[in-house]
Amino acid sequence: MKIAIVLGRGLEGCGVTKYSVELEWWLYENNYSVTVYVDKSKKWARNDSHGFKNLVHVNFGKDEFEQVYEGCKSSDLIIFNSLPSVGHSEESQKSFSKLLDLNVLKVFIQHDHNKSSLRRNVLLQESFEKSDILFAHSLTGDFADMVNTPNLFDLKKRTLNLMQPGIDFDWYRNKYWKSIEEQDPKHHKWIGRTVSWKGYDLMMQFHNKLMKINHLTTFEGIDRSPAYMDFKAYNYYDELKSDVNNTNLDDRYGQIPSVFGQYINNELLERMSLCSYGYQLSILKPKYITHSLEFTHLEPVAVGTIPVFRKEYGDACIHRYYKKPLTELDCGTIWLTNDNMDECIKTIKELSTNQNMRNEYRKLAYHCYSWYDSKYVFEDMFKIINK
Repeated sequence: MKIAIVLGRGLEGCGVTKYSVELEWWLYENNYSVTVYVDKSKKWARNDSHGFKNLVHVNFGKDEFEQVYEGCKSSDLIIFNSLPSVGHSEESQKSFSKLLDLNVLKVFIQHDHNKSSLRRNVLLQESFEKSDILFAHSLTGDFADMVNTPNLFDLKKRTLNLMQPGIDFDWYRNKYWKSIEEQDPKHHKWIGRTVSWKGYDLMMQFHNKLMKINHLTTFEGIDRSPAYMDFKAYNYYDELKSDVNNTNLDDRYGQIPSVFGQYINNELLERMSLCSYGYQLSILKPKYITHSLEFTHLEPVAVGTIPVFRKEYGDACIHRYYKKPLTELDCGTIWLTNDNMDECIKTIKELSTNQNMRNEYRKLAYHCYSWYDSKYVFEDMFKIINK
């Protein structure tokens, strides 16, 4: 089966790009013929964060788009993973719209959660009306509302299917997992972007507690987005332009946090694997979550750190296999929120002096979250596609 994955928005280097990398790898491992077509008419800051096996990276607004069109036309299946943004050229938008008219089985995966994000896309209505199969993180989010809103010019009833991000846990473990003795029992690492819902504010607040027990906190992924103006108000070592691998952190235990800029994913995971605690503190309205986790939830677990996640997210997220809120499971996770920081510090102090306890936590986490392995989430998706 010949499959085309199309990213009309380009290589943003964030979750959609990561999803496409993991999907391509799973398809390749399962003997599909796959090509990833990406528009490069718009430059993104995290353009080099991830790598593909078979990438065609061309300007959709120029003659080279012909290669994309012919490749998609000759495919058995097209998977649209992102749409052009409102900032893309009119030429790129017109080219992308031609792909929606191809007589090929079309799958559209909507990764955006809320209306404000959805509005940054062009061709949104056309994309789901002209696609054969639709996927999203939630059946109760803003995209679901759009799909289910009657259109007098298009009365077709559509089914929206659930999806979740997934990674190859065994591959990550074999590549990155360290023995408990190799990990720093006092190093806490937050990864993400400079957007408020990623929870950097909660991490900064919690570090004030970590600092008092002589622990070390590093941030990676901070960029100079509009939200950076708020982030600048915090007190930290500004290492945005520094090479994290050549920065000496030995004297920063018990000090203000060290903040680093954008990263290359595989290099970040190696650094993460040497820490004892990996933080993902995103907050979303429950209607957007259902079963979905972010890649930055899955990666810290897969490389062997103890996950520290936001309690509100764990309360809302229903495990895709156990069908219970994550916070009700024995999953080796520290659930952090604004009003339980002292309790979390008590647990961390105990963990930091007990290797067996740390090892048990991360094994429990691996067992729980490995149900989000690509072999489960993508297999479930293709059961729907191949019906």
